[in-house]
Amino acid sequence: MNENYKDLKSTTIEDSVKVVAIALNTIPIAGGVMSDIANEVIAKRQNRRLNNFLVSLAEKLKGVSEKINRDFISKEEFQDLTEDIFSKAAETRQQEKLEALRAIFLNTVLADKPNYNEAVEMTALVERWQSRHIVLLKILSNPIEANEQMRRVVGNGSRLSTSISDILKLLLPTWDEEQIERTWQELYDARIHRTDGVRTMITDRGIHQLENRLTEYGIKVVRYIKEPV
Repeated sequence: MNENYKDLKSTTIEDSVKVVAIALNTIPIAGGVMSDIANEVIAKRQNRRLNNFLVSLAEKLKGVSEKINRDFISKEEFQDLTEDIFSKAAETRQQEKLEALRAIFLNTVLADKPNYNEAVEMTALVERWQSRHIVLLKILSNPIEANEQMRRVVGNGSRLSTSISDILKLLLPTWDEEQIERTWQELYDARIHRTDGVRTMITDRGIHQLENRLTEYGIKVVRYIKEPV
C-alpha cells in the first residue's frame, strides 16, 4: 500500500487533504479534474473516511491508468459523475457502500463505452441501500464463492427439505431471521432477483439452490458494484 496512505491515519486534517491531492494528481489524464472536485467536496464535508476513500481510489486507478477511457474523461459527464460519487462517499459510513461506489466509478471510467445514465442510477441505488443489501447481493452473484469463504458451511445438500432462509442463516450467522427475510424481500421488490419469499420449503440442493436467481437487472447491478479484476 502507498506509504502516504499509511501516513493518512496519523496526520492532521490539513495534512491529510494534501495527501489526497498528491494521490489524485498522480493519476494520468483524470487526476487534475478529480483533485479539483475532491477539494470542493472535502471543503464541505471533511472526514478521514472520505480521505481514505479518495486515496484508495487513486491507488486503484494508477494501477490501470492505461485502461482509462480518454474520451469519457474529456466530457462533462465525467465531471458530473465524479462529483456525484465523491459527494455520496462523503455522506457514507458503511464500508460496503464505499466499496460499491468506488467500483461504480472504476467500472465506468474503464469501460469501452461508459454509460453515464446507468452509472448515476447505480450510485443512487447504493445510496438508498444499506450494507446488508450489498452483502446479500454479492452472495447471490456467486453463491459457490460465498460458501467457500465460509468454509463450506452449506455444502451440496441432503436432497431432503430446506428453505432459502435456512441456507442463508448458515452464510450469514450474525443475521437474525427477520433481517434475512426483510433484506431478501427488498431486493426482490427492487427486481434484483426473481424469488418471492425465503421460507417456502424446497429440495435441499445445498448452496446450488442460490444459483441463477438474479434477474438481468440484478446481474447488471453486480457488474457495476464489483471492482474490475
